[in-house]
Amino acid sequence: MAAVLPYQFEPESDPESDNGAEDANDERDFSRRMDQDISQWCTCGNCATMPNEVENVCCREIPKVLRRMSQVPESITCMTQHPGLEPVCLNIYSLQNIYNIYKYDYGPVRHTTNEERFRHLAYRSFVSWCWGYLGHSCRVVLPSCVVQRIRQQFPSGAGISKLVIQIRMIRITKSPCPQPRINLIYPGISKLCWIGSE
Repeated sequence: MAAVLPYQFEPESDPESDNGAEDANDERDFSRRMDQDISQWCTCGNCATMPNEVENVCCREIPKVLRRMSQVPESITCMTQHPGLEPVCLNIYSLQNIYNIYKYDYGPVRHTTNEERFRHLAYRSFVSWCWGYLGHSCRVVLPSCVVQRIRQQFPSGAGISKLVIQIRMIRITKSPCPQPRINLIYPGISKLCWIGSE
């Protein structure tokens, strides 16, 4: 009788679809970036200081974003110069289509203005474009330059939207969530919340 050889027909991993797990769990030291000048950590020239230490990351430091940047025939220095950023993350018509898909899967996005909704969808679209599907509790930090570009395209109201999000986050995180649909960290706000379940 022939011996059984284990793992003989296991599929090999695809480097294109590794789900970004190694990037999402990257433990870099960002502890002093709030005190540093932007030029000390930003190599693309378009970053801005973000409110949290871990959000102060340049697009040229993230391997998945660099991979997307290298797919452009001409040399670009920043992800905001990528010709695909506008149609994927900044085009209102694309985001309306993404919203219809999101609404079907998770329910409506709970934001008070269209700008907030489009910002939320643009962040999700960028993550999907660079990392693919991450999984239930695997999250990544977006590059500062990309966050700034999305915020420029979809500006918030006069500081009111952050307060509304924070109040909503407190309300949602204190209520039991029997079926959480998506776990999201908003750029600029460090609390974790459940969106799409109530």
